[in-house]
Amino acid sequence: MMRLPLHTICAAFLLALIAAAPARAAIADDIKATEDERIAAYLSGNVEPLQKIFADEMEYVHSSGISDNKSKVIESFTSGDLKITKFDREGEKIQQVGSVVIASGIGHVELTMKGKAAKFDLRYSAVYAKRAGVWQIFYYQGTRLPKAD
Repeated sequence: MMRLPLHTICAAFLLALIAAAPARAAIADDIKATEDERIAAYLSGNVEPLQKIFADEMEYVHSSGISDNKSKVIESFTSGDLKITKFDREGEKIQQVGSVVIASGIGHVELTMKGKAAKFDLRYSAVYAKRAGVWQIFYYQGTRLPKAD
């Protein structure tokens, strides 16, 4: 059996990481652009982009703890029940784990739900996978943060 010196193995590993860096950067750019598109759709109430961004089998856990599927989330926008007027993001992270990408951060949100106004901060995570060349959210969760004192 042939044994490779440890420095040869380490060098090969580092070269593989360096070679993969541009691909990871391109994926992060794609996800950031998709997140921008998702938030723009929320603010405009235009559900067309959400139709492609949300996977058909998506589970969407709202900051209230209620879980909905794609059609219910989209219906809340089209019916006018949900109107998001602000969704500012901070501390956004894009992490790739295998073929899955997780976008997370803090959102500062203002909305009206069934005529009732709300303003809050949340920590969110959107789990993306690529299907037919399109990054789609398969799982989303937003958790309200405690109010600052």
